[in-house]
Amino acid sequence: MAFYTIHPREISNIMFQKRAILIDVREMEDYREYHYKGAISCPYEEIERWSQRFPKNRVLVLYCEYGSTSLMAARKLSHQGFEAYTVVGGIQAIKSYFASSGE
Repeated sequence: MAFYTIHPREISNIMFQKRAILIDVREMEDYREYHYKGAISCPYEEIERWSQRFPKNRVLVLYCEYGSTSLMAARKLSHQGFEAYTVVGGIQAIKSYFASSGE
């Protein structure tokens, strides 16, 4: 499988069209402080257990703080057979985009 990078404006479409699971790969404390609506917390350190938690027929959309950790996770998951997307710029880009777009 492949992995893809997406802009924050694409999250809603991917989530709807592909019935994707939105995953916050940051630490639980960061997730509790703020996360994108509908995201579930799965810290990157637990990635080895993800293949048991998520079915391979579901698309995964990942984000972290700035995009680098979720990129590594998406690459790793694609090698395990998942279709994975990562949000470029992470939660910081998500916050910035939605603050400026008024959504």
